[in-house]
Amino acid sequence: MSTPPDWITPEDVAGYLDLPGAPDDNLTLATAAVKAAVERRRDDLFTADDPPVFVPGDEVRVHSIRWAALIYQARNAPSGYAGYGDETVLFDALGANRAEIMRGIGWRRPTTA
Repeated sequence: MSTPPDWITPEDVAGYLDLPGAPDDNLTLATAAVKAAVERRRDDLFTADDPPVFVPGDEVRVHSIRWAALIYQARNAPSGYAGYGDETVLFDALGANRAEIMRGIGWRRPTTA
């Protein structure tokens, strides 16, 4: 049984940002944070397969890449978010793009507990 490819990778985010070279740790962590957050919120996008596979539409994927890019940029800022912790960076990095990105991901959908 083969493992399905990740639906979002640090390379996807690096490509969006036009970053040269291999992704660094901050890019990898930003991507992993968004991937986990979106999968938790959008559990309706998992297949019924065993094991389940997360299959987002293009809109969810693109907005997730944008979100990870904004987190990466905030984490790499010289001073911006120092001392606030990753959860603050996760949402505050969205800034003026928050509504558009959250809507594209489908963040307001009810979740199953």
